[in-house]
Amino acid sequence: MSNIEIEGLDELLKNLNKLAKEIPDVAEEELADIALDLGSKSSKAAPVESGDLRGELAIPRRKGPMHWQVGSSLPYTRRQHEGIHFNFKRGGGAKFLERPFRENQSVYIKRIKDVLKGALNV
Repeated sequence: MSNIEIEGLDELLKNLNKLAKEIPDVAEEELADIALDLGSKSSKAAPVESGDLRGELAIPRRKGPMHWQVGSSLPYTRRQHEGIHFNFKRGGGAKFLERPFRENQSVYIKRIKDVLKGALNV
C-alpha cells in the first residue's frame, strides 16, 4: 500500500482566506484612486461657463462594490461632450471624459495589475 501525505494545507487555506479578504479591499481602494484621477483630469478638460460641469466631473460617485462613475447628470453634459465643432472660448473642449480615459487607460490597467500583484506578493 502507498500513502501520500500532504502537509501545509491548513496554512494554505488560511493564506487563501486572507487573500480573499484583502484583494477586494486593495482593488476597491485603487479603483477609487483611479476614479478620482480621471475625475480630476476630465474636470480640467471640460469646457467652462459657470463651472458646474467641471465641479460635477471632479467628484466620482461610488455606485456599488468595484463600481465607480465619473460623469455629470447636468442636462447639457452629453451635448458639450460630443460638441467637436463647438468653439469653447473659455477653455476646455469636447470629449472631456473620453480623451483623458483613453490617454490614461494603460496607466490605469497597470496600476490595478500592480496593486493586485503586490497583494499577492508576486
